[in-house]
Amino acid sequence: MDRASGPFCHGQGAAGVTSSPPSAGLHGHLHMEAALRPDGQTALAGQSFRAPFHIGKPYWDGRVLQVRVVNPTAGILAGDRLALDVRVGPGAALLVMTPAATRAFMMENGVAECRQDFSVEPDGWLEYASEPLFPHRESDYAQTTRIRVADGAEAYFVEALAPGRAGRGELWAWRDLKLTLSVTHAEELILRERLAGSGAALARRAALHGGAEAWFATIVIISQKLAPDDCVWEKVRALHRDGRWVGATRLRRGGWIVRVVAPGSQSLRDALSDLRSIFSEKLPHLQSDLRRV
Repeated sequence: MDRASGPFCHGQGAAGVTSSPPSAGLHGHLHMEAALRPDGQTALAGQSFRAPFHIGKPYWDGRVLQVRVVNPTAGILAGDRLALDVRVGPGAALLVMTPAATRAFMMENGVAECRQDFSVEPDGWLEYASEPLFPHRESDYAQTTRIRVADGAEAYFVEALAPGRAGRGELWAWRDLKLTLSVTHAEELILRERLAGSGAALARRAALHGGAEAWFATIVIISQKLAPDDCVWEKVRALHRDGRWVGATRLRRGGWIVRVVAPGSQSLRDALSDLRSIFSEKLPHLQSDLRRV
């Protein structure tokens, strides 16, 4: 498949990505470092990127610095090795968005790998709002994400997975998928998980939720502003309806993980929007408008 204008690859990383023989592909990277300026605004103190990554013009909206990351190629192809490194300095506030879905295309030979590292220093804030990953038929994709949050810092991280190209009737058709996530808060590992398997294996898991077309999302929240008895949790539980599964689990050191399983893309999108609105009552940085261009 030729590369042309199209959607973004969301990748992350560290150790744990499966190695494979060298093959043709893009070896791209994106490094961003956000810093607090003397006037109280956040700006990019450093940036470096190489195809297929590209960033739009950053925008300070009064709460956070908004940065949109795009991939001007068709998506992820065999042999691609991508790395994303985002750092938020002390007191800085950064929102990173991927305005288009990530697509891992069919791979006759080889695999694609994406590594992501996120770090937030004391009193810093990071929100990562990505569009879903779409693994296409016969794709083989490994993504590793590592999030490090210092004591006193906050983070809101969203990762979503589509069952495939549902609109074309292509569900659970990928060859292999590995998604690894680890979260460290105040130098303590509070979460480590791995989703791995063929499309067929994930289809069986989706069937447990009562439907063939299941859309998954994970939200990791790190903040001392959320307490177990907050009224926000009752609102979160209220989203568990209409064939949609929503649940939350408390982690150590002010961490929370929220899971969503939705029967369709719009149902998932609505749930993520509602959750962001609910948590914005306690986390003011979430009151920024994602729709601004």
